[in-house]
Amino acid sequence: MKKSGPLAPRVSRRTFLRRGAGAALAAGAPAPAVLAQTRAPIRLGHINSFTGGIAYAAAASYNAMQLYFDSIGWSIAGRKLEIIKEDDQFNPQIGLQKAKKLIESDKVDLIIGVQASNVALALLNYMKQQKAFYIVSGAGTDAITWDRYPYLFRTSISTYQLSTPMADYIYDHLGKEIVTTSSDYAGGRDVIAQFKGPYIKRGGKVIKEIWPPLGTQDFSAYLTDIKSINPPVTYDFMPGADAVRFIQQYSEFGLKEKMPLTGFTIIDSQTISALGKAALGVISALTYVDTVDNPESRKFAADYRARYHASPDLFADYGYVAARALSEALREIDGDA
Repeated sequence: MKKSGPLAPRVSRRTFLRRGAGAALAAGAPAPAVLAQTRAPIRLGHINSFTGGIAYAAAASYNAMQLYFDSIGWSIAGRKLEIIKEDDQFNPQIGLQKAKKLIESDKVDLIIGVQASNVALALLNYMKQQKAFYIVSGAGTDAITWDRYPYLFRTSISTYQLSTPMADYIYDHLGKEIVTTSSDYAGGRDVIAQFKGPYIKRGGKVIKEIWPPLGTQDFSAYLTDIKSINPPVTYDFMPGADAVRFIQQYSEFGLKEKMPLTGFTIIDSQTISALGKAALGVISALTYVDTVDNPESRKFAADYRARYHASPDLFADYGYVAARALSEALREIDGDA
């Protein structure tokens, strides 16, 4: 509604609808159709990388999201919840296509998910154009943190939250010089940038940055390079299967005994299962492990194991937290998506 003057009070959409309903009922008329529509199901578009190198992360996040929605009966403020699930295949262009389908064809109320930072960034301008709600429940790229789009929310982490304290820890305890290694994509570039800044500020020196492409199978050329440099320590980030291969080969090259392998979320319950003894000694920063000892975590871990016969990891935590945050926010506004 337009204001008639600079001090005229604003009438919110909710207040307008409430007053309209009251007037209609007082006159004996049926409630406006728009009010009946607000009890329709809330439709969530869920995009994640269900195929490719981080498929296990997407699956864990989606499983935990469903676990939370199960606990509330798939209903918020009297409205049923529906999820339309799409696979971005770890590909920014495919992710953008899926977002357009969800918004324009499926008419979802919001998009939630996206683990891959390159995909999350690819969707951002389109979501702005559509003025659509966008909840990032996985991707850690710091660029999203500082974007001022008012309908953008993040329920997971930003890369600086782990890279910055790791920079301080490594400088104080492991070495004043370092080689960094990361998969060459938006998320990896961001992780290393957020590590380098505070590490160099403390007085540390980054001897070399190494950028294997996503999906590298054989890291021998890169590991030979690291071995010839012989730094006191390395800092690394590889997503999913890339991390498993890199750590295995790092250990096989005998580098772990000479230079500690540290990194950003490269060790979790899933990679430990795949790596076995090769994971021993690797120092990695995480936001969640299933051994967190508080009542909420114990219940979450127990419920997840009972449902999926596996331990929850940080990606499961991402999905569960996103679902709970969304549910509580919608409950506060009486389900008005």
